Amino acid sequence: MLIYDGKPNSANIAKAMLTMDELMEAVREHGVSDMSEVNLAILELDGNISVLSNDFQSKSTKRRKSKQTIQKNQ
Repeated sequence: MLIYDGKPNSANIAKAMLTMDELMEAVREHGVSDMSEVNLAILELDGNISVLSNDFQSKSTKRRKSKQTIQKNQ
């Protein structure tokens, strides 16, 4: 879990090698403007970040770019 009930889990975010800016970018990509609106954000086994909001009525998943892919493109 990266976010639960609008609160970030710093330990899990660090384990996932994400910055808060990267996490907020993923949240915004899901159409959620503020972390406090996120019920649950999870880093899936396949690298996707799933965001559940609005009392779990809306779920979306975005593919997370690996740091290796980002570095190769630079």
